[in-house]
Amino acid sequence: MKSFMEDKRILDRVKFEDYLSVYFDVRPASFFTMIAELPNAREIGAKIDLECKDDLALIMSTRDIQLRGELIIELRKKIDELFKKYVLDSDVFKAHEYWAKKLGLRMEMDKVRPSICEVYLFKDKSVGKRLKNLFYIRREIRKAIYQMQTITLPPSLLAYPEELSSKFVSELGSILGYPECCIKRYAEERASGIYVEGRISEQIKNLRRSGDKPNVFSFFSSNFIPHDPKCEKAAEIGMKLYEALRDNIPGAHQKYYAILEENVNTAENFPEVIRSYRQSAESRLKDLLMHT
Repeated sequence: MKSFMEDKRILDRVKFEDYLSVYFDVRPASFFTMIAELPNAREIGAKIDLECKDDLALIMSTRDIQLRGELIIELRKKIDELFKKYVLDSDVFKAHEYWAKKLGLRMEMDKVRPSICEVYLFKDKSVGKRLKNLFYIRREIRKAIYQMQTITLPPSLLAYPEELSSKFVSELGSILGYPECCIKRYAEERASGIYVEGRISEQIKNLRRSGDKPNVFSFFSSNFIPHDPKCEKAAEIGMKLYEALRDNIPGAHQKYYAILEENVNTAENFPEVIRSYRQSAESRLKDLLMHT
């Protein structure tokens, strides 16, 4: 375990929230996202951007709709190849494969976008079967949405339209071991178009205005949004992992607590964080187009 904790090829956040939460049987499954949650994410992203800038510029300057569609398909294929080259064939990803096996964890991956892949960790084979079925449902939902004549979804849901499906969200939440109360509220809000990130942000701010504060243990994972900032069921999960780390890995519980505090801070500032991310993405796109 000491070697695992010292391996810099895996982020501490991913070690705690994903690997160790499943290893210590705190949750049945977890997931992290590549390339965003790799230590060299910026470097990989810059390489892919650089190799795709000419293709992107050609797409943006092409007025013929059919030709533009063909160019987009070709770009997606190119990004797939680059993803394999810079991510799947990298030493960093090999470290993930090594430690998953070493810790007795199974791994399933789903490519949700050309340069975005979700990596799921679990122990039980039955979880793997449920995940594969869920991946199939996601593809079917996306296919149905993209075949619609007119799409009026906001960008966030256009990228992840499966979140409109309460059945999909509920099954995924169940697989990941989220509390039923939190799954139910998240699924209902997503399906009805409620801005979930804005809701949790406002809840935390209201707590602070009243002189109270959120329970940091309720924010046990950066991929999870509790139904309430003081959700007791969610806090039980965070506390269980905290105690497992405290009892088995010297000093790890303190690092995990710092990550819990970061999760609360991010949730409290969700609208600003998302706005900053979008501005950064738009700036990157402009930079690519200006330097072709």
